[in-house]
Parts: sequence; structure tokens; C-alpha cells
Amino acid sequence: MTTRKALSKKTRFEIFKRDSFTCQYCGKSAPDVILHVDHIMPISKGGDDDITNLITSCESCNQGKKDILLDDDAVIAKRKKQLDDLQERREQIEMMYEWQIGLSDLENEQVGVVCRLFAELIPEYSINDNGRESIKKIVNKYGLSEVLESLRISVRQYLILENGKATGESVSKVYEYVEKICKNRKRISEKPYLAELYKIGNIIKYKSRYYKHWQVIGFLEKAYLTGADLDDLEYIARQSTNYSEWEMYMNNHIKRLEQRNGK
Repeated sequence: MTTRKALSKKTRFEIFKRDSFTCQYCGKSAPDVILHVDHIMPISKGGDDDITNLITSCESCNQGKKDILLDDDAVIAKRKKQLDDLQERREQIEMMYEWQIGLSDLENEQVGVVCRLFAELIPEYSINDNGRESIKKIVNKYGLSEVLESLRISVRQYLILENGKATGESVSKVYEYVEKICKNRKRISEKPYLAELYKIGNIIKYKSRYYKHWQVIGFLEKAYLTGADLDDLEYIARQSTNYSEWEMYMNNHIKRLEQRNGK
């Protein structure tokens, strides 16, 4: 007499998942009932532990069925459905694999386009493997066209030539600022008024040794959303002799706006 080998936890879990944690005899589901893994063809009748011979059953149905066979039509129907489901899963897994390969190829092609533009704009430099991985993340986040445009902007703003050749420091800055420019352009597309606030912020930039860009923009945005006119904000920035004076003027201006608005 042979000892019946217990099914592994992994096998039981796979069967439960396949059958949506539902008894295939009565339709009851966990946690309302305790589920078992049953054999369509009982072991005592020559059945085995193949996945096509296993089915989810509640405790009551499993104990009541014992080793009674389902009728032949039911056995055939159950096995056919399981085989059909398995085949569908295999086909979907293959499709997902091909899709992932396609995405990977597309990502590499897009990174290649960015690298080629970089080489065209700065011929004496190229992007290394680590740089390519960073570019891939930026492209996935902002899109190829946005990265290409931001690269062009970064080159125009930060590339410095000496004797006709780009300086290494400025090239590093060009590369570093591509993502920052992408981020700024995204913010401006969502909040168009930020474009004007950035210009005003640049006026403050040259009046402070401790300029913090997002702190200044945040201050300006608060004023703007409180009701400040852009021309007034620019006037305050130009009239201020230093950052501390600008901050004082801005606080007073915001207080007046809040009082006017009844806040």
C-alpha cells in the first residue's frame, strides 16, 4: 500500500487562484467556507496530482464526494476547460513577454535618439552607460519630444565654449539641467502663470547670495494666488535692493491683499 503524498502549499495556492477561491461544485467561496483541493479522478481510481486533475472544493463537498467520480461528461468538460485556460495563460504570457521586449527595444531607441542629439550639439562629448540609464528614466517620465526640447534649451542656456570647445563643467551642467528643465516645463504647462513668476524670480536671484529658487517661487505664487498683479510683483522685485528688503515688501503686500480680500 502506498502513502498518499500531500499537495504542497504552492500547488494548493495555484489551484485556489485558478478557481478564484471558489468551490467548483457548489459555488461557495472563501472565507465563507474552508476550501480543499480535490481530485477530479480520485487517487483510488487511478487519478494523479497533475494540475488538470485538481479542482477547488469546499470542505462539505469534498467530504460528501469522497472518491465518487463525477460523471464522464463533467470530467471531460472540467479537463477541457482547464486545458483551455492553461493554453490561454501560456499565450498571454508569451504576448506579455513580446510586449516587454518591444518596450525595451523602444526605450533603447529613444535613448539612442537623445544621445545622437547630444553628440550633434556637443560633438566632443558623449553620454556613457550610466548616463544612458538616467536618460531612459527621464524619457519614461516626460516623453521623448520633451527631453529633446529640454536638451536643446539646456545647451542654449548653460553650454560655455572656450576656444571653440565646450568646457567640461558646462557640459556637466547641461546634462544635469535637462531633467530640471523638463520638470519646470511640465509645471508651466499645468500652471501657465509660473513662466512669469520664474522671470520675476530671476530678478531676485541676482540680489541675493543665498537665493533659493523654489522658496522664492513659492513666495511669489502665494502672492499671485492671493490676488497680486504680475506687474506689481515685478515692480517690487526691481525696487528691492536685496533679498531681505524684497521679503519685507512681499510680506507687507500679501498682508494688504489678504485684508482687502477679508481674510
